[in-house]
Amino acid sequence: MNKTANYITEGSEYYRLNKKRVWSIGLAVLLVLVILSVFFITKTVTAQRSIDRTKLVTSIEVKKGDTLWSIASEYVTDEYNDLNEYIDEIKNSNGMVSDEIHTGNYIIVPYYVDASNDTMMMEANDTIMME
Repeated sequence: MNKTANYITEGSEYYRLNKKRVWSIGLAVLLVLVILSVFFITKTVTAQRSIDRTKLVTSIEVKKGDTLWSIASEYVTDEYNDLNEYIDEIKNSNGMVSDEIHTGNYIIVPYYVDASNDTMMMEANDTIMME
């Protein structure tokens, strides 16, 4: 082989090896980015309250058309994961085994408020619940 043909052969071999390296490095970088993305995207962040919360209960009269769902929707606070959990607590607080409530009856409804050393606003029929 002449000298020029030898350079061409070596050059194409060099180009082929470099192309393979570039693809390998690119694939490795892509894989690292995918792994990091999955890690950061699936990270769950929860905020903690800076103020303590106190559990209170209030007694409410069941009005015509009220349901446990409508009452729970009005009084639910962030301490509960969902409305069904809160409805279960209302039922437990009142010794109820079904969702049935009757107009004119009174039920106890628990809820949370920010506790403060200075004052805690409570309505006349509210009671602090000790856990």
